[in-house]
Amino acid sequence: MSGKCIICLIFNVSEIMKTNKIILFAVIPFFTNLVLVGLYFSGIKNAQQLVVPTIDWLPEHVWREFGIVEQLQNIYLLATIIIFAVAALKKPKMFEKIFFLSGLLLVLFIFLEEIDYGIHFYEFASGQPSGIEVRNWHNQETAGKQNVRYFKQIVDVLMVIWFFLLPLFSDKIKYVPLKKIIPSRWFIIVFIISVVFSRVAHFLEGMDWDVINSNTGNLKGNISEFRETTTYYFYLLYAVQLVKTDFNSIDNRRQETKSKQNSAMLHT
Repeated sequence: MSGKCIICLIFNVSEIMKTNKIILFAVIPFFTNLVLVGLYFSGIKNAQQLVVPTIDWLPEHVWREFGIVEQLQNIYLLATIIIFAVAALKKPKMFEKIFFLSGLLLVLFIFLEEIDYGIHFYEFASGQPSGIEVRNWHNQETAGKQNVRYFKQIVDVLMVIWFFLLPLFSDKIKYVPLKKIIPSRWFIIVFIISVVFSRVAHFLEGMDWDVINSNTGNLKGNISEFRETTTYYFYLLYAVQLVKTDFNSIDNRRQETKSKQNSAMLHT
């Protein structure tokens, strides 16, 4: 174990030398978070307004929808939708088409929830508030709490399992269909970056670094938007990985299993 750094325990040397992966999984998420968090807590009003603007004629809770944080989230989700749509159309086998179509529908639902099904864009274009308070499913309440609270808890658990634990222990997994779709270990780096910047943002908010001229920043109570942006970047990278995945071995294994079952039935 001597002479081996922590990274070398996760990646081999050839993987570390892949510059494109370093850019995608380390440089982009790191500097994106650095810029967004830096602008918001810079103490400079115009810089903070880029992240979350103030739009006087709209309800306060929709202001953040027009900042670069939310718009970047929309771009990530739209890109993921396009990738899944193209894959669903071009993949030759039916089970692949169904797989990518299912992913498309799931991400499409998240995207529509994020943009409030277009309501705030209509308000911005018309210059008048719609008067609609509850604009989507995740803002509706169940048992006295908004659905988003339950949803985020579920997503947090799944993110830890799917993008950290499974890649970390992927060598231990023998089930081929699952092994094929496990995120690469590069996702561990993005996960760590996401957690670190999320903690930093919450700490800075607690220290009132978002307060400028006695005015609290417009992300007050929604500081998790920074982590959410990185989460959608996860989805985009994972969509790219899935499209590049060779599903033939999964299908062949499925066909072999079906053949063995039919053979067993003939001999009974």
